[in-house]
Amino acid sequence: MSMLAKIKPLHWGLLTLLGWGAVVLASGLLRLDDTQHINEGAARALLLVWSVADRVISPIVTLGIPDFRAVLFIPLGLYWPGSIIAAKVFTLLLAFAAAWLLHRWSSRRHGAEAALIATGLLLISPFVLTQVDTLGAGPFLLLMLALGAWMDERYRHNTRPLGGWYFLQLMLIVIALTLHPAALAYPVALAWHWYRQPLDTRQQRHYFIGIALATLFALVIRGGWDLVPWFNNLLTAFADSILTSPGDTSRWLIGALVLVPLLAVLVAERRAIRDDLMTRILALAVLCGALAADGSWVLLCITTLLYLGTQRLILLNQLLGAQNMLGQRGLVLAILLVVTTLFMQSDKAHRTAILVNDIPPDDLLIMTLAQELADLPAEQQILIMSQWPGRTMLAVRRPVVSLPPAYPDAATLQKNTRAATHLIFDPRHPASRALRDQLLEIPDYSHPLSIQPGGVILKLRDDSTAPTRG
Repeated sequence: MSMLAKIKPLHWGLLTLLGWGAVVLASGLLRLDDTQHINEGAARALLLVWSVADRVISPIVTLGIPDFRAVLFIPLGLYWPGSIIAAKVFTLLLAFAAAWLLHRWSSRRHGAEAALIATGLLLISPFVLTQVDTLGAGPFLLLMLALGAWMDERYRHNTRPLGGWYFLQLMLIVIALTLHPAALAYPVALAWHWYRQPLDTRQQRHYFIGIALATLFALVIRGGWDLVPWFNNLLTAFADSILTSPGDTSRWLIGALVLVPLLAVLVAERRAIRDDLMTRILALAVLCGALAADGSWVLLCITTLLYLGTQRLILLNQLLGAQNMLGQRGLVLAILLVVTTLFMQSDKAHRTAILVNDIPPDDLLIMTLAQELADLPAEQQILIMSQWPGRTMLAVRRPVVSLPPAYPDAATLQKNTRAATHLIFDPRHPASRALRDQLLEIPDYSHPLSIQPGGVILKLRDDSTAPTRG
């Protein structure tokens, strides 16, 4: 037996993790120690964990209950408070854990060859790297869904009914549902699984009750998904998640190249969707998340296409090809070469954007505010009202709260914002239009510090006696 044959699969996984992580970190594919490009939900979760760990009173608690990335970030608060590097490395580890669980499932379901190809492509895909770089919900959501299928398998092999695995699955439902609407796929798929394949009537009833209560609890405490963009264009979402400023034609083309084969694969896998839990979770996640097509949903679509489409491609090649190596795998190798090249080119473009410090408009606006406040003494009272309070607080290290709601008139707005010193928001955003219109009624109450494509920064008067028009 050779030395390589003696290496256990777990050890191969650890070696792959070390190699992949080292390449990602060393090649400059992540913005290390950079508060820009951070997802708003992740910023709020990090700030909450850091505040609790350091026992610091922070206005972050006024923003409501964050998504349950805060639970996953607890080790960061305990051991590396304030470190963006630690948060991104931790997210990188969780992304690999999700890929490992998916590889394990696919190896048993589709075979080692399809699992290896799909997992390799997933790990080098720009969709994973951009989600890790922004601390997006995608890697966490993917891990929760993969863990859900694995936990159900463990429960069914456990002789103890309604034990720890049962309650862990309910907790997983709660965590996943706070991340993204696509997570609705997990409780729906699990309930369907227990409807079709119950162990016994008693356990089936307990599962139905537990799933319903966990789902309701998550939806109530989260109050919806207020940070998720709704009703985005499905075709352009793929390009928007990996490209800073794609052209209109390329945006539609990238989306079509993913969605068309994805729909074909889902139709072809309809029997597997009915019979296999993980396949059902992935398919339902694509459907449930379609109304909120952001980077997290895009990652789920790419994952579904890779794991379900690769084995379909191998079967198609075997059906059409001649009985030789090129005939049996020629089509697979050709498409693999094309996809790998596209992924690597996108990764290269992402690295170039990092090197030239290509900053989105809203991040540039926040950075401008941080530079404006950098020279002010720490004891000077500053209170910022922001459209992006989590990201703004990460950048400026000052108290930040959400933008004020729509008030009946400008005078009420002036009265209720007298403690604030700065406003930062995008006046073209639908949620900010009422605030913009009321501020226009009291021009003496504020003056612009910066007007940019990403929005405006306003400095408010120090007193609350500004005259009101009308």
